[in-house]
Amino acid sequence: MLFRSPHVKFVFATTEIRKVPVTVLSRCQRFDLRRIDSAELVAYLRTLSDKESVEIEDGALALIARAAEGSARDSLSLLDQAIAHGEGGMITAETVRAMLGLADRGRVLDIFEKLMGGKIADALIDLQGLYDAGADPLAVMQDLLETTHFLTRVKVAPAAQGFFDGGSGEAKRAAELAGKLSVASLTRAWQILLKGLFEVRDATRPISACEMA
Repeated sequence: MLFRSPHVKFVFATTEIRKVPVTVLSRCQRFDLRRIDSAELVAYLRTLSDKESVEIEDGALALIARAAEGSARDSLSLLDQAIAHGEGGMITAETVRAMLGLADRGRVLDIFEKLMGGKIADALIDLQGLYDAGADPLAVMQDLLETTHFLTRVKVAPAAQGFFDGGSGEAKRAAELAGKLSVASLTRAWQILLKGLFEVRDATRPISACEMA
């Protein structure tokens, strides 16, 4: 005999709702959970870090929140990794950046500015410098795309927030650069970088594909 209790609730969670059969969906009450704002995620991670007596910089938490893309679950996994990499000491933004294979946003903006200014040789030297420092070529391409997207948004809405933190030196530089570029050139850059992103992802030697892009 099947036991049924009015107090028992079954909760199914998925990040791929399209794969759930309609026969299942029709028998469920659906709740779509929004992504957590980066500032909220940083505050949440700070609370956990303090409770666990983990010494970590705010910049490091911001990088983790950004990489988690609004997912509390992913942010916790990344925080665990950062703690392991920190080996009991202060966890810095550099520690997290190296762990994630990220490039410094200021240096990415340098590369983008040189590319758009036709200084390709200088841009390649900067790219090699990031690669030698441990940056993942795919992450560099993603950051260049984010830079292009941010500059395009600034062209349309000057007060737009996004890839560069509002009020930072990089944000001011980006806004100045946006004023020098046309929407057409930014759109073309987006198309080329997006195509390059997939080529870098699938290449046997990603840095070469990144240079070619």
